[in-house]
Formats: sequence, structure tokens, C-alpha cells
Amino acid sequence: MLQVWDLTGIKPTQQSIVFNDIVSRRRSDVTQKDQKESLSSVPLRTGDMLLLVENEKIRAKAEPKKEEPKETTSSSSKEKAKKGPHMTIKAFKKASGNPVIPDYESFFQASSKQRSVNSYAPNIHWKLQRYRHLDLYAFADPSCLKKFYRNSFPELKQNLSRIGILFGRYVEDINPLADQNLYDDLNREKKWDYDANGVRADVFAIYEPPQQPVKNGARFLTDPRQEIVQGMAEAMGLEPVGMIICKKKAKANPKGFQTYLTGKELLLLAKLQSVFSDENNFSRFGCVVLEHSDMIEPVGLAASDTCMALERAELLDTVKGAPYKLRTKLPEGADPSLMPHIFIPKDDDVSGGRHTASEKLSTGDPFPMDFLTVKIIATQSRGTKKLFLHHDFPVQGGMKELKNYMQRYSNEGFAKKFSDFNLLINLPKMMGDKQTETCVEIAKCIGFHEEFPPKVSNELDTFFIKNQLF
Repeated sequence: MLQVWDLTGIKPTQQSIVFNDIVSRRRSDVTQKDQKESLSSVPLRTGDMLLLVENEKIRAKAEPKKEEPKETTSSSSKEKAKKGPHMTIKAFKKASGNPVIPDYESFFQASSKQRSVNSYAPNIHWKLQRYRHLDLYAFADPSCLKKFYRNSFPELKQNLSRIGILFGRYVEDINPLADQNLYDDLNREKKWDYDANGVRADVFAIYEPPQQPVKNGARFLTDPRQEIVQGMAEAMGLEPVGMIICKKKAKANPKGFQTYLTGKELLLLAKLQSVFSDENNFSRFGCVVLEHSDMIEPVGLAASDTCMALERAELLDTVKGAPYKLRTKLPEGADPSLMPHIFIPKDDDVSGGRHTASEKLSTGDPFPMDFLTVKIIATQSRGTKKLFLHHDFPVQGGMKELKNYMQRYSNEGFAKKFSDFNLLINLPKMMGDKQTETCVEIAKCIGFHEEFPPKVSNELDTFFIKNQLF
């Protein structure tokens, strides 16, 4: 038979029962909470273990579990960096291969007899393009932005916009983390990575072609100097990398949709991107928007590949009375059943199009165009050396402006005097057709930071003496 001594190690003769005084028990303070100690701090004997374990189980059932405080995003060390809505084209190709964009023109040109399911144009859903062909606009010298902004004052006073063409160079935007984040936490090779190297456009100059400001946009006019500008830019190693628009800041949309580009401006941008595209109809051409407000911050945008395909097929049109919307239109003589359907969020959606698209549009119905745009970062370059020292020469300058310009920089050499984009593109007109090769040679020296050859310097001396420019 199990004895008390076997459990406690105390002989029965040594045990005694002691009762507390009844009065003292009645006067005990019942407000004091039960002080619970952990098992590790209590000296246990063999017989006490069974009772304490039972009490721990009872307490665990009776006491509610305390909720642990949630980690805030600011204090958590495991917070993941937020990724943007677009990845680089290099990362997208690594994950999904080359993008496939339907050619909507071919669906309307195909024979209407014996059509299969695949012969109809695919529907368009409200979904941002996952990739972008250009990731960053980097301005080597913000002086060109300031000059373009000053030239836009006449249009801004009339609530109109002014446009220009960005000239620069495409370079690979090296990310130092690209070669380090090749594997995930389980040591598996990543299928794609946001840290992959992207494409950057270093902007050095802005060309303002002849244009006609119109309501909610602008229109290019015939440029008689187009070939000269392109030839001089190629000699400097530059190419058109985008369009720039200066306009007044529009009121924010109450539903969160974008108000940077109007429908006319987006269609113009899509048309220009098709002009500056490769054999696969992909384009790195984009747009920078300068809004006139207290705080001017450049915003980079581009038309998506779907928008370019719809514009080439002439399936998009502007909406009267709604400048920030577009609508689909049926080509003349086309079968209405061939039109692709567009699905957008419901009209009462206030998420700016982030929710699931569930409303089917008919041909001609207006819709917001956020899903047809791609965001591009626009910032000032930190490591790129600026190409031009001056941005003072007028866009349509002549000999009179050249004399004033040369007097202003009379203490500088030829290499610094001619370091102005507008001066170089106007130089063939002022020097004449016979000096075209000299103008091209000057542009090469400026574009690649080379010294002027003796022959070019002698011809410039003759030109300066003849026109009294010294």
C-alpha cells in the first residue's frame, strides 16, 4: 500500500494539521490577486508535483490567452520592400519569355468565311502591363528642363500645353544587387527578379519642333528642319528617347484615376512610340510630364503595348467632354462582331482601377485609360556627365542671336562656345550648305568631348571674321 512517506519523504509521526483562525480568514483582503509563480521558481517535493501540474492545467483553461502585440511595419526587421507595378523587360523575359501582343489589324483583314474561335480578336481586361521597356529617365542637366518650362509660359497662361522631343542615349541601368539576389530563402534559383538590370535613358537636350497648341493637347506641324536636326543629333551620338509635355496641373480624379495625360496626348504618344519601335513593334520611347504648380515634379509615362496595337489598328478615339477618357470605335466597313470587348471596373469603384474588372463595355462607351499606361521613373542623373555646357541659344536663332551669344561667351574656346544643342542644330542654316561637313564635324567633337581638328578651327576663324563675331 502506498504510504504518505513514500510520496513526501515525511514520516506520519512528523505530520500535523494546522487550521488558520476563522476570524482572520474572514478579514483577509479578497481584492488581492492570486500571485502566480512559475514552476521553475518553486522548490518542489515528490508529492507536490502532481498537485502543481493539475493546477497549471486548470489555470491554462480558465485564463484567456493574451494576444501578442502585432509588429508594426516600421519596427519589423522582416519588412519586405514594396515592389512597383512593373518589372524590367529583362526580368519579364526570364520569367515568361518574350511578350506576345495581338495584331488587331490582322483580325479585321482576315476572311469572314469559316471563322474559328482563334480568328476573333482577344478581349481586353483592366490589367496593368507587368513590364516596361524603359525604366528610368535621367536628366544629366536640369537646365534644359528649366528652359523648356520658361518657353511654355505663353501656353500655360492660355491653359494650353507645349510639347518637345527629348534627345539622349539608351544605356543599361546596372543594379549592383542583380548578381547577389539570384536565389531565394530555400536556395532555389529565382525565376524572375525585380532587381534585374533595366534600361535607362540619359537625357541631354530638348528640341521644340513647330507645333500648334490645341485644347487638351498639342499638334506637331511640318518641320522643315527635321532631317537637319536628326542628322546633327546622330553626329552627336543622340537619338529621340521620348516626348515632354508642359501643362497646368489638372484636378485630381475623385475615383483615383490618372490626370497626367489626356486622351489626345496618349494617342499621340502611342503613335510616336510606333514610329520609334523595333521589328517586334516594341518601343522604349516614352513621355515626361511637367505640371505647372507650386511643386514641379517630372512624371514619366509610356503607352502600353496593347495601347500601341489598338492605336495602329485605329480602334481608339477621344471622348468629347471627357478629356481623360478614351473609347473604342469600329473601323469603317468592319464587322461589329470582330471588335474586342473591354472589361473595366464598375462605375461605383473608387479604387482607381485596382479592383477586379467586371463591367463589359460596348463599342463607343468611354472608359478610363490607366491600364493603357506604364509608369516610368523620372529623376536627375547623379553619375552621368552633362554633354552641353549652355542652354541659352534660342530655338529658332539666327545671325543676330549668334552675335549676342558669342559676345556673352567671348572668353571661352570653340569647344565651350559651341556646347549648346540649339546652336548646333541651327549652325548649318547660318554657315550655309557648303559647310555642312564642318557642322557635322563640330557636332561629333561636342557629342564625344573631342578636340576640334585644325581644319575645323581654321574654317571657324574664317566664318567668325567674315561675320564679325569676335
